[in-house]
Amino acid sequence: MSWEILWKFVLIVGVSLFAVMAIWVTIAGARDLRRLLTRIDESHHDGSSE
Repeated sequence: MSWEILWKFVLIVGVSLFAVMAIWVTIAGARDLRRLLTRIDESHHDGSSE
């Protein structure tokens, strides 16, 4: 196994993990933002000001 192959493997794994984590954080963040906005909207309809 040459150094070139090793570093290509490391690069591919690193970029792949970054892509998966970026997608995961984007989806989870969108879900959390939707929950936050729903809770704020319900709060305004109930008349409470927490």
